[in-house]
Amino acid sequence: MRSRLLLSAARCLRALRAISPARRHLKCGSLPLEELFAPGGPLRTFLERRARCEAQLQFGGSELLAVAKLLSEKEQELQETEHLLHDENEDLRKLAENEITLCQKQITQLKHQIILLLVPSEETDENDLILEVTAGVGGQEAMLFTSEMFDMYQQYAAFKRWHFETLEYFPSEIGGLRHASASIGGVEAYKHLKFEGGVHRVQRVPKTEKQGRIHTSTMTVAILPQPTEINLVINPKDLRIDTKRASGAGGQHVNTTDSAVRIVHLPTGWNQ
Repeated sequence: MRSRLLLSAARCLRALRAISPARRHLKCGSLPLEELFAPGGPLRTFLERRARCEAQLQFGGSELLAVAKLLSEKEQELQETEHLLHDENEDLRKLAENEITLCQKQITQLKHQIILLLVPSEETDENDLILEVTAGVGGQEAMLFTSEMFDMYQQYAAFKRWHFETLEYFPSEIGGLRHASASIGGVEAYKHLKFEGGVHRVQRVPKTEKQGRIHTSTMTVAILPQPTEINLVINPKDLRIDTKRASGAGGQHVNTTDSAVRIVHLPTGWNQ
């Protein structure tokens, strides 16, 4: 608390002195993320337009704009803290360096949070899921790659403290994996893994390659949401049961046996 108060006071002094030394380049996150959030970029423009629209319509601030506002405040805080790196006080410079590292981490987290908020939510985001992996083109190397991918998802589930249960597992002769499926359950499991579905590719020198050539192998991932359990109550009064019996020659057994049964749900007209 004391260090934060000291930094806040120092920022105010710097603002009053109107000192603006050369600014360091912000290095948080990958280059595509920086380009996406660059001043005047498409995402910045979108957030600014949305903020103006909500202000004109007098809507309550959405979670997206609240995070965007916090991001802007953190970036301003980072700029002010970077000025303190040129201060004569060594202790203050060390505090500023620690604060800059923390601020850059928070800025990266806020940017990723904004991207997640831009992804439309689905009703199945809270559901558990079925994971299926299948080796594709590449022979034994593709099966080794499939085994590595399956292990990766299992370790990621353990990291997220999700339930992971292997349902099917068909290994290959040299330790690879032909096909496997697993049930994964936990908080927002499907939300975090739903975009993993599709074809995955790897280019590398396989363990089975003796001449050092690079091979391309593929495998496929399927992510299927598990439906939630529901309690279905059917009133017997809403059912009509029709029975049919065979006619004609065949003895008493034919005429006394219900050879066809049809159940009709009267409110909906559904029959089986």
